[in-house]
Amino acid sequence: MPKENKITFIICVNDDLYYSECTFYINQLVIPEGYETEIISIRDAESMCSAYNAGMKESDAKYKIYLHQDVFIRNKNFLSDILNIFKNDSSIGMIGMIGGNDMPMVGTWNTGLVDVRNPSTPYYVLGRKDWNGSDVEVEAVDGILIATQYDLPWREDLFTHFDFYDVSQSFEMRKAGYKVIVPYQKESWVIHDCGYEKLKYFNEERHICMKEYPEYFYSDNGAEIIFNEEWSQLNAALSSEIKELITQGRWDEVRKILNSYNQIDKKSNGLDTDMVRLGVIYELYKIEHEVEVPHYFFEAGMTYQQILEKYNKTRFLLRRMELGMDESLYPGLIQDIVDMKISLPALYILIIHSIHYREYLIQRLRDIYKRTGNDICVTSLENFSKDTLKKFPPIVQETEKCTI
Repeated sequence: MPKENKITFIICVNDDLYYSECTFYINQLVIPEGYETEIISIRDAESMCSAYNAGMKESDAKYKIYLHQDVFIRNKNFLSDILNIFKNDSSIGMIGMIGGNDMPMVGTWNTGLVDVRNPSTPYYVLGRKDWNGSDVEVEAVDGILIATQYDLPWREDLFTHFDFYDVSQSFEMRKAGYKVIVPYQKESWVIHDCGYEKLKYFNEERHICMKEYPEYFYSDNGAEIIFNEEWSQLNAALSSEIKELITQGRWDEVRKILNSYNQIDKKSNGLDTDMVRLGVIYELYKIEHEVEVPHYFFEAGMTYQQILEKYNKTRFLLRRMELGMDESLYPGLIQDIVDMKISLPALYILIIHSIHYREYLIQRLRDIYKRTGNDICVTSLENFSKDTLKKFPPIVQETEKCTI
């Protein structure tokens, strides 16, 4: 019998830095009295379904939370909130952060709220404009985070990659007689620090889903997602070349490649995570070399992997500050800011591309500089807040058809 007072987090992992940050947020959650939690990581998985089946079999908990390594739970009362939903209605089998009804052939998310941080732009996806404060029963939920109170096998016999596992499991829950719910969220319960969809196997798994669950797809207004193999290979080759050039310190050649790449129309083929991130990293390098700074963010001799790790670690720590966490949770960041090891120009790029609550974070930074008597940085931040940020306002993507 499953343990009624136990909650297990099951995470599919291929990046230790992201996994560490994901578990950091889990460890900040308030654990309801009388409950215990555990974290199970599944590595080197062949598919999401196989990973989640392995985690499910390893856990004896009644309540399981399946989430991506790049999902950070910011609602500290998350556990109590989902337990209340499950305990108030035993017919609810699954909870997701965003989902949808009126499922077309592709799948539409039209209910929920997610704080998304992609490699270039922070934004909210708001799937329902008329949310009235109530939880909403949906036909399927997105897989960024799924909580369950009943165990059903994930269909690894059908879905052998990383698409449509979430839609399938939603349908399996409904076939078993359980409801699928998106809870009301005044503010997003999670942050999804994600890349762009790769979509290589999307159509393949989409057709498998349509064939297996024809009764749940009743609107033929979905379009085929075109995956351009040649475009994918070009991005992979260019990103590999740029990473090697960065390791060698040949930034001028990086600039030339990125300038040429940016002339290409990417709308039809989609954005590539690595190439967009490399563009931001170069932007950070460039702004520091256009002005005089005490310390460069990317020190001479750093490999690309070291640069990427420092870039992500700094983003994660700034986010902790952005969310109002105690300074004890990012002490090294404050010291680096005070010592100017992270320059103001570097902070500006990080804020534009990574931070949603910008005014709040800027105020926190101003307080740090005020404490140390750095009036020049205080004034610069005030000007940045008034002028530059107007060109890069935070985005709320209000949509009733956020297609997966």
